[in-house]
Amino acid sequence: MMGIRPIWEKFLQPNFLFALEFRDGFVFGRIIRRRLCIYKPWPLIDSDGTAVTISAGSHQAELRFRDPRNTEDDILYLESSTDSGYAWILHGSIGIKPEQILMYPRFPETQDTPGKFPNIDPIRPASGDRTSYVNSLYSPYDMPTDFVEYIIPPNMHLGAEYYNTDSNLSLRPVMHLLFSVYWFQILTPSTHRSLIGKIANREVPAAFLTVGWGNRPVEMGGILRSDWKVEPISLDDAAALGGR
Repeated sequence: MMGIRPIWEKFLQPNFLFALEFRDGFVFGRIIRRRLCIYKPWPLIDSDGTAVTISAGSHQAELRFRDPRNTEDDILYLESSTDSGYAWILHGSIGIKPEQILMYPRFPETQDTPGKFPNIDPIRPASGDRTSYVNSLYSPYDMPTDFVEYIIPPNMHLGAEYYNTDSNLSLRPVMHLLFSVYWFQILTPSTHRSLIGKIANREVPAAFLTVGWGNRPVEMGGILRSDWKVEPISLDDAAALGGR
């Protein structure tokens, strides 16, 4: 599909540079190492670990992506700001089946869904609104895509609601969680002034990643600022740091 790519084409390699956008500005980094993570198949389960069946024409309220082996564990969650001496994040996507199931992601959980047209009313997953959802057409089970690309920093949960559009059959959603964990070096103006400027001015190859959705990135928050020892800055301020 034009303009939509398999998520594995977007994964970053060690030594790649990137700019990470929060609502309050950008943080710049270099990938030190990565680990590709897959959970396939992952059946939608409730907090008790029971596989969820959604009745015909019905809605499933928001659930996390829990590990069926231990439902206290959220698969798509980093519980500490750093690991092995580095900042870290999750980057990936979710494939889904069957095709009659609509998924409405919320990130952080309980918050906004992606893909909302700017001038329409809030999305109503409970009504099966035919907008702001993900299904197997846009992110197939066997090939998760960047139709919705998830960048998950520490201490933030991802949730999702679901709707079964089939008017006759009860269905069980099944998903393919395909993610990469990145451990990265944080670049700061005091240590990498020129390199940050070059990234901001597009003078060196670098990925630009957004935490949250395009219209409303997520705030970085005081815990990450403190633990990562960095202050996010605007793209204009970054570009003025000597990249030219």
